[in-house]
Amino acid sequence: MKAVFITGAAQGIGLAIARHFAHEGYRVGLFDINAARCEALLSEPEFKDAVAGFCDVRDSASIDQALTTFSHASGGRLDVLVNNAGVLSGGEIMTHTESQIRAMVDVNVTGLTLVSCAAHPMLKATEGAMVINLCSASSIHGIPLLAVYSATKFYVDGITQALNLEWESDDIYVTCIKPPVIDTEMGRSLDPRQLENMSWDLKPEAVASAVFGLTQRRELHHVLGSSTKTWHRLSRLFGMGVSRWLTRRMVG
Repeated sequence: MKAVFITGAAQGIGLAIARHFAHEGYRVGLFDINAARCEALLSEPEFKDAVAGFCDVRDSASIDQALTTFSHASGGRLDVLVNNAGVLSGGEIMTHTESQIRAMVDVNVTGLTLVSCAAHPMLKATEGAMVINLCSASSIHGIPLLAVYSATKFYVDGITQALNLEWESDDIYVTCIKPPVIDTEMGRSLDPRQLENMSWDLKPEAVASAVFGLTQRRELHHVLGSSTKTWHRLSRLFGMGVSRWLTRRMVG
């Protein structure tokens, strides 16, 4: 049975991804700092072959323990690692506390990196393994009122590109998905000034479907949402000046 390990799987996009992979017949690893919620999900019929537990992506020992637990259940197999855990704080950067800034960097940057490195041996031992990183449309251009979060997603984009090359010889394909704001608790935590200009057409299930779709093809990154695709295409075609203009118009 193919196996997928998902961080931040207790709710929102992570849980939607877990449900989609479970429906596709994968052994699913549901890991989150909210271990109780993940463990409660094991009572649902769709998660009868799943394994759940605690994982704080900021802590190497916690990551190692989570992967060990998962490995025991999967027989050492790890076909797909989904780096989904993320933290967001909206508003002017000067209003952020040190703890808010550190949380975004620690989870979105350091956490994703630590999990990827810790999972590498299992991925390398599994033929055709993949890493799918949850990036963001905010990696297309830096977003005002989301400066730190946006910067962390530029990192996700960069490490995805680098590891796509670095781990190629290990038969590990590294990719990412770039969704716009999704209708989740985290998405709704944006600055109210941004919420006025955002559309809420996409649900977590749309992201989950796109994430699974990446297991069916080799694509370095996948931009999700029609307006986001247009923004991405025009930014790449016409450069920074147009990208800046489009960003200002889109986010208000």
